[in-house]
Amino acid sequence: MQNAAPISESARVFQGRASSLPLALMMMVSALLGGLIAVAVSSAVRPAQAQGQPTRAAAVPRDFASVADAVRPVVVNINTEQVIRRQYYGFDIFSFDPWSDEWPPSRPYTRTQKVSSLGSGVIISRDGFVLTNAHVIAGAQKISVTLEDGKSYPARLISDNLGQDLAIVKINAGRQLPAARLGDVDKVKVGSWAIAIGSPFGFTETVTVGVVSAKGRVLRQDSGQEAFRDLIQTDAAVNFGNSGGPLVNADGEVIGINQAIYSPSGVGNIGISFAIPIKASTKGAISGVVDAAAPGA
Repeated sequence: MQNAAPISESARVFQGRASSLPLALMMMVSALLGGLIAVAVSSAVRPAQAQGQPTRAAAVPRDFASVADAVRPVVVNINTEQVIRRQYYGFDIFSFDPWSDEWPPSRPYTRTQKVSSLGSGVIISRDGFVLTNAHVIAGAQKISVTLEDGKSYPARLISDNLGQDLAIVKINAGRQLPAARLGDVDKVKVGSWAIAIGSPFGFTETVTVGVVSAKGRVLRQDSGQEAFRDLIQTDAAVNFGNSGGPLVNADGEVIGINQAIYSPSGVGNIGISFAIPIKASTKGAISGVVDAAAPGA
């Protein structure tokens, strides 16, 4: 309409505001509906786990008290005594007779010395068979096993020919004893929890915690010759006196027998220690020795 009067400035302003109200309401409603739809869709649809994505790690245990409580009763302290005879040449003041012996009094003579050593072990049967390291009881004339309750019993060697520095001794406690559960290191992964229990430096029932740092380790002598193979490496603190004690998993199963530490200074643990692995073949060898010895033990 060309003849229509132009709209006044105030009228144009009012018209613009009036026409924008329905549009604003529509935008608000649309946004609200869109948000509700997005929430509903996100709640209903869960993203599928990508194929090959690592599973969620198991929760870290609050503590290891239950494992320690279960295993400590089967861990023992082993004391040995050995009489060492040494040959000397010289003046033996204790046997020299100035009235009859020739002069000068230098001659060969023998001295005896009683040597005591300390180690650990683990009860593997309710009738008193104990698993330990062969080097713990090597050459001993007397072996004594002390239980968790402080009672000590004489022990006798059953076998030190299990290979990999393992030995079995037997005590007669006159009662049924708690026995450890033997695990299988082949089912244990690197990074799994590892708990060592033993008597480092004579401090009985010491519990230390670490992980399985590696498997299949080889130890060599200074000459380079292989001494032991297929060992478990752990950073659980192990020191002198832990030898023969158990290394257990988070379920309290014995997966290894603590054997050695790596210590360039020779002083003590620096976070690298080794244990003899318990495998199906190891359990078979242990059972064979125990079964054969049980009737007359």
